[in-house]
Formats: sequence, C-alpha cells, structure tokens
Amino acid sequence: MNIIKFGANISRLRKERDMPQSKLADILNVTRQAVSKWERGEGFPDISILCEIANIFGESVDALLNAGEASGNEAAILSSVTKNQEIAKEVFDDKNIVQDIINIAPYLKVSTLSSIAEKLAKHNINISKIIELAEFMNDESIIKLFQNSDLDKLDDELLNRLIPFLDEDSLYVLLERFMNGENKLNFRNYIDYSLFQAAWMQGVMD
Repeated sequence: MNIIKFGANISRLRKERDMPQSKLADILNVTRQAVSKWERGEGFPDISILCEIANIFGESVDALLNAGEASGNEAAILSSVTKNQEIAKEVFDDKNIVQDIINIAPYLKVSTLSSIAEKLAKHNINISKIIELAEFMNDESIIKLFQNSDLDKLDDELLNRLIPFLDEDSLYVLLERFMNGENKLNFRNYIDYSLFQAAWMQGVMD
C-alpha cells in the first residue's frame, strides 16, 4: 500500500470540490492536521472512516484503495474490514498473503489482526514473518502463529526478538528442539535453569 499516492488522491479529490482541509476535517470529526498528514502521506485514516471518506467524494472504498496501489490482497482485506465483512477465504490461500498483511498491519486494529491471525495460523509461516508482525499483534496471536510456524530458520537474532512475546509452553517447544539438535540456539537466559540441569543429566547437553 503506497500511502503517499493514497494521500495525493485524497488531496486531489478534495481540491476538485474546492473544499478546504478544515472542512473535510470537520465532516470527519478529525483535526485539520490529521487531514494534512494523510495528504502528505505521513499517516493513514482510521479504517473506520474510510467509508465516510469514500461517500464524501462519491468514490468507492475500493477506488480509494486502488489509488494507493494496494495489492489485491491488501485491498481485499482493507475493504472487508472497512465494510465489517468477513475476509474471503481464498485471500489466505495466496502465497504472498503474509507479506501483504505485514504491509498493512500498521493501519489495522489489534483486534482485527487477532482475527486474521486465527486464519493465518492454519498455514506454515516463516518465523521471520511472525517477528515482523509481532509489534502489531497481541501476545496471544503471536503465540498462535508461532505454534504453526516453520522454526527451521530460527536463529539467535530472531530468537532474541521473539522471546519477549512467548509463553512458557512455547519456550518448552524451543527447548525440545534444542535438545533434539534441531536448532542451535543460545536461550539459556530465557528458560528456567532447572530445565537445563535435567537436560544435562540426561546427557543431551554439555
């Protein structure tokens, strides 16, 4: 989603109607500064008012999103969320869906992303993609994605970024992989020392 082009389109539509920023702001019950940020591509309107913006300018929500060069998946998700509709199942079958969600995550509510995570959890997701989503999702959603992720590419750098979001059960999964030699990870600082003592006594760790 190119929010600079999206904002430029809002600016063009407003100017075509000889409408000052302050008037648009009043109609939408936001500040003039907010409208200015949208038009400069420094911010994006709350999803909840996209329909209202579209109505003001006699445009469809899809047309507004397309002006911002949203990908098919990005537009489908944003449009569905704006209209309070269920996101089409086939959207989640696309191989690029995780990257598309990462692209629009900053504009979605945490609750919306939680709902999306439920559907994404059915796919085998690269762990690095989960970490990119972590700052936008609640811990419960991150854990759901983690439990259905591909951990083969998990390294110390990714682990360091992911650990703060994981629960005890998820840490046990990592410990088991470590003990089985599936991941060479340095997470002694994150797991109770007694677990490592038990692993040492069983001869699976030095």
